[in-house]
Amino acid sequence: LTTESEKVMKEQGNDKPQLNKNFAFDSLQAIRNRLLDLTGRNRLLNFKHGRTGFIRVIDEMPDQLVENILNDEEFTFIPIDEPLYEELIEHGYIKIDTDGQEIELKPYPSAKEWAKIKGFNTDYELPLSTDSQDTKHNDTNIQTLLYPADLEAKLRAIRSKANTAIEETGTNILYIAFGFLEWFEDENSDVIRQAPLFLIPVKVEKATLNKTLGTYTYTIQYTSEDIIPNLSLQEKLRHDFHLSLPDINEDTLPEKYFKTVESQILRRKPKWKLKRFATLAMFDFGKLLMY
Repeated sequence: LTTESEKVMKEQGNDKPQLNKNFAFDSLQAIRNRLLDLTGRNRLLNFKHGRTGFIRVIDEMPDQLVENILNDEEFTFIPIDEPLYEELIEHGYIKIDTDGQEIELKPYPSAKEWAKIKGFNTDYELPLSTDSQDTKHNDTNIQTLLYPADLEAKLRAIRSKANTAIEETGTNILYIAFGFLEWFEDENSDVIRQAPLFLIPVKVEKATLNKTLGTYTYTIQYTSEDIIPNLSLQEKLRHDFHLSLPDINEDTLPEKYFKTVESQILRRKPKWKLKRFATLAMFDFGKLLMY
């Protein structure tokens, strides 16, 4: 309702109250937009699997792993076992000469190289889920491509940073992400960007000491917070490409979500791809939730 004073001012051609309202709205919108980072600096839009700050998962089925995590099961990250001395000889990395001296034939194998020799599926593209029960993938272990000491060091650092964020902001920023959308800013760009799709909030805890290896094991567990889509990606797709990122509800599993993304987004963007990766990393939704 319009007040008497506003009526008089309008009759006099003075619409200052309306201008003030518009100014207030525009100012609030400008402040709100500052919370929305749609640039390449945002890890939710441009996540890079570099050297540190994350753990990549191999040889696990997304649906089975997610269902078990959401059932509050505790999972243990497991490494690739270091090669034994005899195994290095057997596979041609070292040899012993006639004088009993050790000769290096080729460099010590990386964890990925050794995992291949030991018969692991080392592809970061996770296998397709099946309807049948798969006992190999239905345990409480999460396989990585790291040797024990490297795995412990990475998980220790991730746990420390995640706990510090909770202490300082009261917000959990640690998630295990399933599926990454590989996208480009425009049709002429050749700069690949990857955005996580299905994110589960988790916590990592230090567990038992493996006396044989001399390293601690670490576990991962669901925090019971809401599972949400990538809000930054949702806004980026809406704002720049007029595309809609599907929502996630409590019954949604990764495979179903991947198919929905493919049908709603990839069919309109044939250059883009969906990568079946799973990665434990830190993603900050704080400003997005304020937005």
